[in-house]
Amino acid sequence: MQRPSCTLLLLFIHGFKGHDVHTFLGFPDRVQTIFTNSRINLDVESIVYPQYDTRGDFNLAVAAFADWIQAQVKEREAYNARAYGPSKTGTEAEARKEPETIPPVYVCLLGHSMGGLVAADAALHLSSLEKKSPIIGILAFDTPYYGLNHTVFTQAAYERVNGLAQKASGAYSLVSAYLPAAAAWNAASSSDTAGKQDQPGIKDRQGASSSSSVPGGFSPSSLWSSVSSKTVEKEKSALTTTTTTTTTSSSKWGWGSIALGVGAAIAATGAAVVVNSKMTSGMEWATSHIQFVGILWNNVQLRQRVSDVLQLPIGFHCFYTQVQIPAGPSNNYQRTSRTFIELTNSPSSAQKYFSARECSGQDEIEAHMEMFNPAKNYDYYKMGEETVVQLKSMVEAALKNERQ
Repeated sequence: MQRPSCTLLLLFIHGFKGHDVHTFLGFPDRVQTIFTNSRINLDVESIVYPQYDTRGDFNLAVAAFADWIQAQVKEREAYNARAYGPSKTGTEAEARKEPETIPPVYVCLLGHSMGGLVAADAALHLSSLEKKSPIIGILAFDTPYYGLNHTVFTQAAYERVNGLAQKASGAYSLVSAYLPAAAAWNAASSSDTAGKQDQPGIKDRQGASSSSSVPGGFSPSSLWSSVSSKTVEKEKSALTTTTTTTTTSSSKWGWGSIALGVGAAIAATGAAVVVNSKMTSGMEWATSHIQFVGILWNNVQLRQRVSDVLQLPIGFHCFYTQVQIPAGPSNNYQRTSRTFIELTNSPSSAQKYFSARECSGQDEIEAHMEMFNPAKNYDYYKMGEETVVQLKSMVEAALKNERQ
């Protein structure tokens, strides 16, 4: 059996309310096939992380993913030791196997949407352990490393969410679904917003506050325009009388203030927002999902995360979707483009790690959800080829470091 230069595990992880099959479709197999057809001396395997529950404490999802990565690596290391170790007889001889004769196992994490954030934190966690980390790179796809683009929270986003809600319950509106949830969450979490409770084994963002901040340009009022003024005032009044907004050092926005935006984000990433059985079971379902996506409003933490990842000895790149908006009244009759992720507040030094993919679709929300659909992503095949180029570069750098 020919000894490969290394084993490369491509570990895919979906984002908020994603799915291990429906999110990536055939993309993992396509990337592996490109490697196979290139006839390079690599043992490549694409593995998709099983669907996980995207709610509650984000750090718990990171810890579970990091444990799964270590299990995958351990399994492949054991296989390589059996398959490629020196052919000697006896347990003593086996114990003296020379490590350099056994192909190393490398890992590249590929995350869509918030899966890229889970991947980043998992890589940071594994780098902090005593054992050398197997991670050689992170490839992200439409991951909001600097938050969501404020244009996601628009009239279109509201109508999208409200439409889902009306289909589910007949007469349910976005505000009536999320404002009570925000009120409940505000009351439950007010004691936690002043500081961060450390999670064992998960690397801290170097003192970054855990309180959330709203991306520039976002105004909750933009989501109210389709609701009658009477309904708006009634819901606003209900929120005002049941919650007290918590102000922190990093932001004056409390969970109640951003609940509408979170509701739009949930729909934007493919969630079935309102289901009768869920809403009647209490507010826990809604508030736990709001807690999970809350990291998207902590600008300090978001920037620190990217800075920390770029300091690791690994590769990093993020492909993001971009849709062309035809000229019309909404854009002063000027053709424009929009993205799902926020990039305007990213440092100039980090912009080279982000590249656009042209997608079709009615808006940036559909482009985000259909990124791995070749019928919707014009650059799907090119994205696959560029993904392989990035991966080859990461492997070459890792092997070079191995020999030094």
